[in-house]
Amino acid sequence: MTDKTNTMKLIVRGILAVLILAPAFASAQDRYGETEEQQILCKEAISVYVSYKKQKNYDEAFIQWKKACDVCPPTAREGIYSDGVRFLKNELKKTEDEARIQAIQDSIFLLYDQRMELFPSTSKKPNNRCSVLAYKATDYYRFYKKEGAAEANAMFKESIECLGAASSPATLSTYYVTSFYAMKAMEDEAEAKAKLGEMLTEYLTLVDYLDQGIAAATEAGKTKDVEKCEKAKGNLDEVFIAIAQCEDMVPVLSEKVAADTANFELKQKVLRLLNQKDCTDNDLYLPVAIDCHNAEPSHPSAYAIGNEQAKAENFAEAFTYMEQAVELCGECAELETYQLKAGKIASFLGKSSTARAYAQKVLANNSESAEAYMLIGDAIAGAAKQCNDGALGSRLAYLRACDYYNMAISRGDEELKATAKKKLSANSKQFPSVDEIFAVGKSTGDAITIPAIGGCPCAGETTTIRVR
Repeated sequence: MTDKTNTMKLIVRGILAVLILAPAFASAQDRYGETEEQQILCKEAISVYVSYKKQKNYDEAFIQWKKACDVCPPTAREGIYSDGVRFLKNELKKTEDEARIQAIQDSIFLLYDQRMELFPSTSKKPNNRCSVLAYKATDYYRFYKKEGAAEANAMFKESIECLGAASSPATLSTYYVTSFYAMKAMEDEAEAKAKLGEMLTEYLTLVDYLDQGIAAATEAGKTKDVEKCEKAKGNLDEVFIAIAQCEDMVPVLSEKVAADTANFELKQKVLRLLNQKDCTDNDLYLPVAIDCHNAEPSHPSAYAIGNEQAKAENFAEAFTYMEQAVELCGECAELETYQLKAGKIASFLGKSSTARAYAQKVLANNSESAEAYMLIGDAIAGAAKQCNDGALGSRLAYLRACDYYNMAISRGDEELKATAKKKLSANSKQFPSVDEIFAVGKSTGDAITIPAIGGCPCAGETTTIRVR
């Protein structure tokens, strides 16, 4: 018999000693033992191993911990179980023997199980069992990777259903990752499809939990906790983007809604998903939006209906809903999207001042918004005739519109840049001629103020003279 085998047996025996003794001490009046002698021995043993643990001498702490397991009742101290897991993980680092690795891992899970059985609730953690189950799930996935994803996922799910928003950021993100691998491992197509549908709607719930965590941590000034939540959200987003393609989402979500037509909460989640992924060109989107809005007006439903009305070129109705989306949004994360959309629709309606006002609101919070600069350019170009002072007025408005298109080009992505350049080219044809600027005593490159005329959206602003 090798030393490794002996050590392995000692590990298992130390763990089993705790388990086997559990019934014998279930009714003990003192958690450290039935007799004074046992109580003294137990307290001393705990003190010794804890002392080594504090010194981070985990090898010696492990030896002394096993002695504590031999003399203490199972309910002496919850920390015996969490400390045991720590010591056993330290043992894992020191071996490459497969049999010993497996024995240590089994022992770790036995400790988790016994801890959940004996300490399901504590004064500080009423749902202690649920928290410990998440720890077990985390280690299960860490040890067995993708092969253990389904088992870990089931444990995570049970824990999260119990703890809700109190779940740790790592638990929420790892649950979603294991959901993905569990789905990929499913051979039954219907089962995999059902799992996908579950993941799509669960995404929003998990994000909501993390947003609550961010809000609470921010209020408490806990920067590291905020960072943990943000990192977890990033992990969720990576998985969500991988699974949430419109062509896959819509059939699955349609089936879920059809199977539970009275479920308003489900419809709200479906609407948010469709908005988030811009999956609006389908037969599910508008009916769900209308149902949600009729039941309880919200910014996602108002935006959805307004967006669809805009596509149908019903701009007056679309503008009403889009303004409602902005109002209901308050300071929601989608505010910039709603403001830009409201501004664009206002521009279509010829409400240049309103369009520009929405763009300015966006820039107040995001000075680098290329779309906002584009919107202002459109508003000015669309109302250039209102700046006509009989001289250069309307020409100057086109110059100013192009100033904003240039700002958009310097900040936008490739697609937006291409669009802005086309508008720049088209509007530059309306620049003044050499003769026109000569007639008013100006030259190319001169700064000039746009005249203050009633409906001119850029009155009082300064631009630089260029010629067509």
